[in-house]
Amino acid sequence: MSTVVLSPSPSFQTPAPATQLRRALSADVLRLKRTPALWLTLASGAFPVALTFLIFYFKGEYLLKPGQDPWPTYLMQSWQTACALLLPLFVVLLTGLVLNVENKAVAWKHVYAQPVGRGAVFGSKLLVLMGLNALAMLAYTVILLGSGLLLGLLRPSLHFQDHAVPLLATVTLLWHTYIATLGILAIQYVASLWWRSFATPVALGMGATIAALTLMRWEHIDWVPYATPLLALQKAASVPKGHALDLALAKAEWLTLGWFGLVLLGGYVLLRYRHEG
Repeated sequence: MSTVVLSPSPSFQTPAPATQLRRALSADVLRLKRTPALWLTLASGAFPVALTFLIFYFKGEYLLKPGQDPWPTYLMQSWQTACALLLPLFVVLLTGLVLNVENKAVAWKHVYAQPVGRGAVFGSKLLVLMGLNALAMLAYTVILLGSGLLLGLLRPSLHFQDHAVPLLATVTLLWHTYIATLGILAIQYVASLWWRSFATPVALGMGATIAALTLMRWEHIDWVPYATPLLALQKAASVPKGHALDLALAKAEWLTLGWFGLVLLGGYVLLRYRHEG
């Protein structure tokens, strides 16, 4: 008498991890339409650029020496305004807004009941945040360079049109700034997943940002991820003058990558076994 072994139907097999991640990512991207996160991403860079544009438009001749290339000064002044306070707060708000859809509706039990694992859910939302962060910085860069070209047309005496746009230096600034935000992004992501509210993680991020600015002269400030955007800018401060590409990471940037990896690993382990009531 032979025994027949029935194999599970392919329709009931667990999807491959890559398939789960793709499905979760597709759902999260569609879910962005229900949040102001995308608008915040595209518009967040306009304020520091507008502020710097107005300063140079009305007082540019007092900020630049005769015959000086205005691009390095223009780029660094706008970038410093963004990195000191606005960029960390943007990451804090962005993370809260993206996670607030499920948090507000108390929908996590439903999310985890879908045919995707917790790892796919965790990774998908992280990729969405990293992508939006990169998109925001690219949008900011385009607006900043475009405003410099506009100044060249409106204020020819500032000589923007007489000098080449420092594209390589801008790529350097963009690279270092993006890396510098990853530690903040990881902390805020795990905090938003853990507390399941909008106010608590945002308050944590705002407090940490203000504390980091207060501690900028501390000898161990490199270890504070909320200070890394400004520290990375200081490291790259001389780059625009040379119109060069420099992708080597500073100590604070390596440390923030360490924060990024450790916080995400620890957060995933804790959240992996969290019971959703």
